[in-house]
Amino acid sequence: MYARPNMSGTAAQRVAAAAPLAVFLVILGVASWAGREQLKAAVEASGAFVAAQFGQGRPENLPVDPKATVAQTVETPKVSEKVAADTTTSATSKVIVEIDDKGRKLQILDVTIPEDCYPHKHADYAGDAVVWGLGNKKASAAECCAACKEHQLKAGSNMPCNIWVWCGDPSGICWTMDIHNHTTGDCWLKHQAKWDNNPDRAKSNLEVNHQGAFPADFREVHKTAPELVPWVAGVVPVKTMAAVTQRRLRAGA
Repeated sequence: MYARPNMSGTAAQRVAAAAPLAVFLVILGVASWAGREQLKAAVEASGAFVAAQFGQGRPENLPVDPKATVAQTVETPKVSEKVAADTTTSATSKVIVEIDDKGRKLQILDVTIPEDCYPHKHADYAGDAVVWGLGNKKASAAECCAACKEHQLKAGSNMPCNIWVWCGDPSGICWTMDIHNHTTGDCWLKHQAKWDNNPDRAKSNLEVNHQGAFPADFREVHKTAPELVPWVAGVVPVKTMAAVTQRRLRAGA
């Protein structure tokens, strides 16, 4: 405990008695000054840090953590080739008519026919039926041709399909000179044994039933015949056996 010094006595005695107190006060003052300088230095250092982080003087070219940008990255969804193809087909297809096919609705489509189907509009080609057309519905001429190609691949040399004939008339009926009722969507797959396998109609021996417009005298006899042949026909030249074998291997047949 601190005790007040006795201030009585001579001046020298009083000075001597007060000296320890003076020394104590000096030491306390020096210590307080040093503490203030340390506090000031600490405050200045803190201010410099805050300014560097949030205000002016912020360091440039700070390292960026790549993980911090992941949440801001938006990946563009990829579209599969199949979906893109289906989208393209839907955008370019035109619905001719919708029919009932054994209880299901079938849209008859006007789509581009592949060149290797050698399509011939308003034509009906002859041939022995290898797939009966009545009730064999296909949505488009391209689909009918594809069925002919598939039959040819599977049949090999056993009467492969080389003729396809498709009904796409919006009236619902495709007229022919027989007793059957041919309706829209019917796809006939045929085989012409004597055809020379030449797709060039101008030079080929292809047997054609009807093509183009029915003559006026023909329509005089056949009163129900339309003005134009309502069918679409084409050919699929038969590949060599070596080519057929390769196609079978690729298809896994």
